[in-house]
Amino acid sequence: MKSLKEVLERAEDTTHKVLEKAAPTLQRSIDSSMEAASNGFNATMKSIDGATVGDQIKLLRAYRKFLAGQADFVESRIRALEEAKASKPGASEKP
Repeated sequence: MKSLKEVLERAEDTTHKVLEKAAPTLQRSIDSSMEAASNGFNATMKSIDGATVGDQIKLLRAYRKFLAGQADFVESRIRALEEAKASKPGASEKP
């Protein structure tokens, strides 16, 4: 009969192998998402450039509010992850 330690070690090894296989795919997905976000930003700025100065100010303020909401969401995710990490001392850095 296998010891609990052996079972846990095998499960950890399997998890690491799965993550190593998935990492390149995840990285490509992140790279693609970042490129799409950059393209969207550039298209938005070009679109705003065609408006009158008064409209540009309104559009830019609205866009800034939209981006601030996204930044707030990212900050809340970071805080939640840091709190989860702090509450589990010795937890692995890998998911």
